[in-house]
Amino acid sequence: MSVASADFLAFATHCAGGGDEISYRNCVSRAYYGVFHAARPVGEALCPDPNAHLSIPTHERLHERFKASTIKGAKSIGYVLKAMKDARHRADYDIGDLVTASDATQSLANAKAFTVYLASLPGQQGNTGAQAAAGKP
Repeated sequence: MSVASADFLAFATHCAGGGDEISYRNCVSRAYYGVFHAARPVGEALCPDPNAHLSIPTHERLHERFKASTIKGAKSIGYVLKAMKDARHRADYDIGDLVTASDATQSLANAKAFTVYLASLPGQQGNTGAQAAAGKP
């Protein structure tokens, strides 16, 4: 793989300091993709898909997997993913809406909270995917 979820998060952090709206939009978008790519293999491994019989988009399927899980902390991941996906959608598609430095800061805070939740799942302690998402070596 040429890039990892941590690369998206590092670029999101870089964009947050850009000082203009397009940088903030990129921060929000890249922060979401950083957490999405960190969560996807974990969700597929740990959380059964309650919607396997339905044709729904990949991103929705992932946050619904976590929200339906009985694993401690998984629901929090699902809600953070959903909130970040909604923010990403606004940043990427709602160009008439203002995206601010505060939105970028919130996305990075959500990504940080997400990485803590992800690392707390069973079997994720010491998992390099969760560590990479958290920006740890």
